[in-house]
Amino acid sequence: MLKEELSDKLNNTLLICDMHYQRMIFAWDQVKKHFPVSGNILKSLTPVELALFDQLIYRFLKLQDIMGSRLFRQILEMLGEDVSGTPFIDILNKMEKLVLIEKAEVWINLRETRNAISHEYPFDLDEQAGELNLLITDIGMLSDIWLKLKDYTLSRLKG
Repeated sequence: MLKEELSDKLNNTLLICDMHYQRMIFAWDQVKKHFPVSGNILKSLTPVELALFDQLIYRFLKLQDIMGSRLFRQILEMLGEDVSGTPFIDILNKMEKLVLIEKAEVWINLRETRNAISHEYPFDLDEQAGELNLLITDIGMLSDIWLKLKDYTLSRLKG
């Protein structure tokens, strides 16, 4: 792939990630007062608050997904790594080795949270609340990884 084409793809991915990040943080700022949530709290939310919870969940899912499916590979390609056909765990290990992420295990845990909150349990609000409470720490971890990778990538693209 041509360097310019890779740079364009990477810039587009950064823009998409940043959009999801900004909207996730907006929603988080609006609903964090409800955390830790319980089934009773979920039952008492207004339609607007529920929409903000949905926005938070959706943007967390989308940010985590696009970072894992596109951003990591594109950053490694920018660094000259051949990642075509490389299993995702090897991508994670390479990111860790290059100190682009702290630990591959942290990303795996974020993916588990993503999977847990993507399921809907409309009849078991306590189970839904328990999974939503994973976001208390995981939003911060995902944000930290995103902001570090964003800064790193933008500085490399400029240089």
